[in-house]
Amino acid sequence: MNGLIEKWAGVTAGAAPEEADPVVLECARLLAAEPDGEQAVLLTFGLVNMARYVLGRRGAPVERSVVDALGAAAEAMDEQYLQAGGCGHAAHPYTGSLEEWDTDADALLDAPDVQVPLAAWDRAEACPRNAAGWARTAADVVLPGSTEGIPEIIPESHRSNISSLGSVLNDYPNGDPFWDLEVHATPPSSLSRAALAGYVVVAHANCWYAGSGRIRQRSLLDDMIEGLESVLPLLPDETCAHEDGEHPALNSGSDQQAAEGIHLQSPGGRTVLREEHEDGYGASLEAWTCTTFLRALAVEARDHLREAVDTLFGTRETAHLNPVYLRPDGRLDIKPLSERHVPFKDETASEEAALWAARRYEQLGPDGPALDRTVLLLLMGTAADSLELSYGIAREILGILRTAAATLPGGACAHADGHAPGHERTSDRLARIAHLYAPDACPAPGPDSGQGFVSEVLTCPVHLAEAVAKGIAEIEEQFEEELEAEERRAE
Repeated sequence: MNGLIEKWAGVTAGAAPEEADPVVLECARLLAAEPDGEQAVLLTFGLVNMARYVLGRRGAPVERSVVDALGAAAEAMDEQYLQAGGCGHAAHPYTGSLEEWDTDADALLDAPDVQVPLAAWDRAEACPRNAAGWARTAADVVLPGSTEGIPEIIPESHRSNISSLGSVLNDYPNGDPFWDLEVHATPPSSLSRAALAGYVVVAHANCWYAGSGRIRQRSLLDDMIEGLESVLPLLPDETCAHEDGEHPALNSGSDQQAAEGIHLQSPGGRTVLREEHEDGYGASLEAWTCTTFLRALAVEARDHLREAVDTLFGTRETAHLNPVYLRPDGRLDIKPLSERHVPFKDETASEEAALWAARRYEQLGPDGPALDRTVLLLLMGTAADSLELSYGIAREILGILRTAAATLPGGACAHADGHAPGHERTSDRLARIAHLYAPDACPAPGPDSGQGFVSEVLTCPVHLAEAVAKGIAEIEEQFEEELEAEERRAE
């Protein structure tokens, strides 16, 4: 046995198959031949210790041999336990490992190390009952659903992740949504079948919120895209043998989907899914880990996130809006332009109208019509103050506002009462801007519209500078972290 144990030490994740496979297969053969023999506990933990290597041999004969040997050992050692009338141990260490489970591959490292002499082990560690527990656990890690009898133990960290993701995906976050999603953005370095499935299912559940614009750090979306692309080589583009309706339906909401994905990432969580399937609802573990099913999820999530990056952080085309916001004579069609700046009506159209106004201001240049440039600046300032702008659009408007602030002509102010509009509604302010540009076509708001002020005040150079400065401050405050991160990257 000493010679075998020395060979087992060389079978680690990433070992050469031509050298490692024979060692694993010999250990599996010996255990399968005498699953309740004198060396069964040691042989069992030999396979458990080498299971991280077996995870990389997906579909190879060594995988099936290890699972069969571990299953036979678990069954035989449980029978020993029953015939002996128990073992006298109040608990066995493998259940504690299930409670502290992290990812499948890393958690296997918690098993007793066969390189340590058996005489030095705690008695409960060396107990056949503990070995049987680890045999089932390792077999389930290698091939999900291959054994029964794993306790329904959900690790505390997994329960916490289910709770935090549930709050985020229901749009009532308990903490910082960025970090709650970022912790699931990339896959663990070593993936079992079920950990891979869990990662993809959680990423798919999270992609809709991540791409909604509620989280404005592009790094999250980039990390999620990179993570999904990194696992696609493990998900071949091929058909499977499953019939319609056998794959998980995923129709119960993103929060439930995320919980199911997290359950896939621990043996106890997989027991929950397995029992649901046996009770007549929910998919089998074999269907959950189907690579055809998972590839479709990964591609859909990746493509959605790519589209979201373009929408939220990319450059948008606005040339198609020229016929909407410009008259044939080149003057602004101020009524539809000002109405589009009202928040909460159509967020995409509103922020694209704001971007069009900014680009039109820049296109006109210093020699452009003064009234057009004044109105466009006021619209930009109003948009920055009232709209939920995507970062890519806000960043471009910010650059134009900063340039405008540095080039405004300035001038004296004759308004002793200042320019504060009090509690004026955004819609009334926009109506005053429209009236300023086209008084005959756009009436000013009536006296009951709030504490507004006459449209002529809008042209005051001091008020205009204040409006531009306020727009700059609003964007800088709203996107402080993103702007600082961009500055660091530029250094």
